Amino acid sequence: MPFSVGAIFTLAFGRYSPVGCLVPPVALGFGAIVLVQLGLEGMVCIAMVMPFWFVAALGGGAVALFWRYAASREGEPSEPGNRTNVIALAALPFAMIYAEEMAPPAWQDAYVTRSIELAAPAAEVWPMLSSIPDIDPGEGMNTFTHDWLGIPRPSDAHLVERDGKLVRKARWGEHIRFEEIVTEIRPGESMKWRFAFPDTSVQDHTDRHVSPDGEMLKIVGGGYHLTPMADGKTRLTLTTHYRMRSRLSWYFGWWGDRMLGDVERNVLAIIEQRVMA
Repeated sequence: MPFSVGAIFTLAFGRYSPVGCLVPPVALGFGAIVLVQLGLEGMVCIAMVMPFWFVAALGGGAVALFWRYAASREGEPSEPGNRTNVIALAALPFAMIYAEEMAPPAWQDAYVTRSIELAAPAAEVWPMLSSIPDIDPGEGMNTFTHDWLGIPRPSDAHLVERDGKLVRKARWGEHIRFEEIVTEIRPGESMKWRFAFPDTSVQDHTDRHVSPDGEMLKIVGGGYHLTPMADGKTRLTLTTHYRMRSRLSWYFGWWGDRMLGDVERNVLAIIEQRVMA
């Protein structure tokens, strides 16, 4: 869509004017700011999509500008910005959407891992992995994901037993709730879980376009692992497993590593502060 808009705007301006190349990116940026201020869009979606859209809009404008130049050099009587060309450009996004639906990309697995060294034995660290109650907003560390993208910080996590299973119930901020259903536990060593999202609180209070259990993204599971070290310290490792379906996996994978990595680093910092208190 941004590519077509950039091309159409460029064709709409003067014969060789590059102004049309700049109008769509500027308009997209201004529109994004308005949507965020009105609460109609979240910063997560804007931050992830805008760089790609910006480049696509500039690319469409550049292609249209070259198109005009090539037509003038060849002495073509038809105007590159005529109705047929504009209709073709406008139809291009819909054709690509149809092609995407006919041959959707395959699911890809990804893992994000962060670790920290704690000046305490594993026996002292282990209780923090099952329950971290009453987390103060000031605990943890500053991150791009929490402080700039607005993802709420963890506020409570506790382990309960339900239907013969251990479930770690987590709460972020005042409204976000999700569960970590324990699939494997080795006391003093490791804990693994699969995520469960009983309601829509995650996307309702982060970004409604980014569902943790949707058609393009699934946050699958995670786990802690404790590794004793020779000097009496303990290495705590936190891993998150997710799946995504996109032809731009290299791009969205970078965002996944950045955002989930920030979340993990913040959780590890909270545990470190609790252990050292």
